[in-house]
Amino acid sequence: MSAPETLPPPACPDSGPQEQARMLQTLCDHFPGGVTVMDHELRLRLWNRRFLEMMELPPELFAQSISLPQLWHFNIARGEFGPVQDPDALVAGFVERALRFEAHAFTRVRPNGRVIEIRGEPIAEGGFVTTWVDVTEHHRLETELHRHDALVTQIVNHLPQGISLFDEQLVLQLWNQAFIEVLEFPPEAVFRGARFEDLLGLMARRGDYGPGDPTEQVAQRLALARQFQAHRFERTRPNGRTHLVEGRPIQLDGRLAGFVTTYTDITTQKTTEQALRRANDQLAAGMAERSAALDTAQSHLSQAIDQLAQSEKLAALGQLVAGVAHELNTPIGNSVMAASTFLDRVAQFEAEARSGLRRSVLDEFLNFSREAARLVQDNLARAAELIDAFKQVAVDQTSMRRREFLLDETVRKVCATMAHTLRRGQHRFEIAIPQGITLNSHPGALEQILTNLISNSLVHGFEGRAQGCIRIEAHGEREEVGLSYQDDGVGLSPEAVRRIFEPFFTTKLGQGGTGLGLHISHTLATTVLGGQITAHSQPGQGARFELRLPRVAPLQGEGASPANE
Repeated sequence: MSAPETLPPPACPDSGPQEQARMLQTLCDHFPGGVTVMDHELRLRLWNRRFLEMMELPPELFAQSISLPQLWHFNIARGEFGPVQDPDALVAGFVERALRFEAHAFTRVRPNGRVIEIRGEPIAEGGFVTTWVDVTEHHRLETELHRHDALVTQIVNHLPQGISLFDEQLVLQLWNQAFIEVLEFPPEAVFRGARFEDLLGLMARRGDYGPGDPTEQVAQRLALARQFQAHRFERTRPNGRTHLVEGRPIQLDGRLAGFVTTYTDITTQKTTEQALRRANDQLAAGMAERSAALDTAQSHLSQAIDQLAQSEKLAALGQLVAGVAHELNTPIGNSVMAASTFLDRVAQFEAEARSGLRRSVLDEFLNFSREAARLVQDNLARAAELIDAFKQVAVDQTSMRRREFLLDETVRKVCATMAHTLRRGQHRFEIAIPQGITLNSHPGALEQILTNLISNSLVHGFEGRAQGCIRIEAHGEREEVGLSYQDDGVGLSPEAVRRIFEPFFTTKLGQGGTGLGLHISHTLATTVLGGQITAHSQPGQGARFELRLPRVAPLQGEGASPANE
């Protein structure tokens, strides 16, 4: 790029051959930033157009030879340096520093907000070459990065859990105050560059790992850490506090970069769990003898089980029985505890009545009696609701009767009866079904299909893993309803997907699987419900089943023929 016509020619052309001067000017003009050359008298000898544009200088200012002090005075006058009380003194200070002809580098924020990086290098003949680079964006990014780092530091330090980051050499790089407090480290032991091995040794010597040789304890834990495997465990320290330790390896650019570990104090949670467990054990031991409400509830449950046993088609309902029984423990147990406490209080009241009854004692007894009765009533009502829900599911599946029902209520009843089985593996349901979708069909058939699919996910999809998710969602159209069932389990091979609805096909052959569950589901979907069911899966990506069901099921004999009969 050549200099524009408005750009004056370089000063002092007699300082060298014209051709060399033009070549030097061309070189400067093609430099991506601004360039200036000053002689030993601080007179501007060479510049480029980018310098003029960046500093917003008028080209006519350079029509004649101009000195650096003159340029400073011009910039002061136009406010380049902000308010200046004594321009001459300021320029004199600039000149004094410039005449040292020392290398310099600094940034200046111009009035328009642009940030300019200025670097000067002295030259042998006197004077110096200066480059002017617009680093506004770089400055902005540095400011944002600094702000981001400060925010990250604040977030890490405000976490309730302790956190540490060791690099691939097991050297400490990041931590927060909670890390020091939870593990009770002396502050001087925790610093950037501290070795994981040294911290292990400190903990071993003070007895955090129990009795044993500290050197051997450190060696064992150091060997495990060098494997950089995800880990999760609980540890109770000598002070009685229990911590949940969770660590995961981290990678940068596809390479191991260390591991990050969190330390959560779960002492209160563990204490509460133990207290609840003891209370539940005590309630379960005395439940059968001390509550007439329990006898009634068990009688209803036995009747539901008798109805279930009458139909061989509904063997899957056995899982629902265990679910309801598990869910009944809490409300019935609460009722037993309230009744038992009430009996103890009655005995105390009788004793006080013999010695003379005060009004305050009577009022207190009446208030307590009212609260105990309310607690028993609420919990027995909850138990009755559970039993009614189970009886509805049992009746639907046993009789396969046709009726009008709400889709979301039916799905949630099935999920409620299977919830205890999911909780054992820390799995969960996600249900996304709009309210108000009604079907005139056979809820029992749909309930058995869902029961079979959930059982299939637990036995096959989530085998050997925890924290799985089953998502059931639906959307309604004018004539039919689409129901999607999805788990995030191990998935199926293409061959298994192709044969999934065949009778007696199972991936658990010889391990208790009959291979009839999904075949029965397919038959129910295509005949009783008059719809369709399809399977979709890939290894490692879970399994998805799609059902298309008419809002009004056909009369028996009018539905689609089963594909695998």
